[in-house]
Order: sequence, then C-alpha cells, then structure tokens
Amino acid sequence: MSPPSPTRRVILLGASNVVRAFPTLVETVRRTWCEPIDFMVAMGHGRSYGQDSAVFGRKISGIFPCALWRDLHERAPLPTTALVTDIGNDLLYGVTPARLVSWVEQCVNRLANVGATTIVTHLPAASIERLGQRRFALFRTMLFPRSNLTLAAAKQHMREMNQRLDALAEPQKVSVISASGAWYGFDPIHVTRRSFRKAWPTILADWLDEDEQVVFSKSSLLMTAYLASLAPFEYSRFGMKRCAAQPCARFIDGTTISLY
Repeated sequence: MSPPSPTRRVILLGASNVVRAFPTLVETVRRTWCEPIDFMVAMGHGRSYGQDSAVFGRKISGIFPCALWRDLHERAPLPTTALVTDIGNDLLYGVTPARLVSWVEQCVNRLANVGATTIVTHLPAASIERLGQRRFALFRTMLFPRSNLTLAAAKQHMREMNQRLDALAEPQKVSVISASGAWYGFDPIHVTRRSFRKAWPTILADWLDEDEQVVFSKSSLLMTAYLASLAPFEYSRFGMKRCAAQPCARFIDGTTISLY
C-alpha cells in the first residue's frame, strides 16, 4: 500500500540556524499538524539569498535563484506556510541592505503567489547591539574570513535591514518576528540549542490560529543522522558538481522532504 500524499506544505528558507535546528523543525511541524507534510527547504551554512556562496568547499546557489521555486510552481497546490529567516549573511559578503531586501522581497512575493502564510524574522538586533569589537572580529574571521565589514557598519546595516523588513512585510500581511537577546549566547547569530524550546515555538506561532499551539518536539539521534545524510538538488563540492533527485526523503506517513 502506497503512503498517502502530503496534505500541507511547509517551506523553510534560511542558512545555518535552519541547518542546526532542521531535525527539530521537522519533528515539531509533524507533531503540530499530525498530517503528511511536503517540506521544501532551501538552507545551508553561510547561505546567500541571491548569489552563490561557498563554505568548507561546498558551493550552493542563492535562495532566490534556486530550483525550489521551479518545483513549487510544478507541484499541486496545498495549504502552505513559510519561514524566511537567517537574512543577514549577505551583509558580510558586501551586499547592500537595499539589494538584500530586494532578494527577500522576491521570495516573499513568490510565497504570496501560492497563498502561503509567511513569517519573516528580523536580524537579531539585541544580540548584535551588545557585540564588542573583539567578539565581532573573532566571529567574522571564523565564519566569514573574506569579509571586511566593520562592527559599526554591521550594526548600522542591521538596523536598516530590520526597518526595511518591517516596511516590506506590511503590504504583504507577513508576520515579522523579532529575536530575543536571551536566545543567543557568546555566538551572536546562532540561537543556542538550550533556547530551541522557547525560540522556535515563538517564531512559528503565527502559522497557527490563536487557539492552536506549536507542539515542540526534539528529533531522535537516528532521525537527526538520517536528515543530515540527505543531499540537496544541486551543489558542488571542491569544484565537482553533484545533483540529487527531489524529494530526497519519503516517510511512511506520506511526509516528503525536498532540499535545494
């Protein structure tokens, strides 16, 4: 007997925070709705919203140009929710706030065209505002070694980005969520794992009606390892191009996962 087809679609767009929390997000979504989910996910460490990026020898396209949008157009319509997060990486690549917001806006417009209930997250203002020069230089060198962005510019860009995201969201009726400074530790841009239980239900709450709640659920070690083994549609490793058919995972309840 074939598994049922997905009855709901969840689109996740982001970078390292989505990668780190992906198993938790998958289990939380499945527990919250208890129905077959079509996950379509564009994520990756250091992921850009509009241009190719490479981390640890792995090169991947920007989120806006990736194949997710082509596949979304070709799939049957479903009730859809979407998360647009991890928006700040491009600032470290020298992209201006205006250009970055234009990429995000095109993603949001495409989500609106399929009737998605979309959540956008601010850059983590409280965490970035309390950054000192030494900690900023350390993480810039570790995570974005080619960047020459200064701390003062990073803070100014962050403030401008959050203002632009607010302006973008209002006409689209998109929810914009501000990150709590308590979700971050020494690392200023990654939500700590101990904060997942508070952070992710707070971020995702606007997907649901007021009388519903996000059911937070951790992933098993086995499921975490399995999800980490999945390959996206297209990427290159040390110059060697690789492709993988999507969906790359199908579960017995009918849930599918496609990575881009």
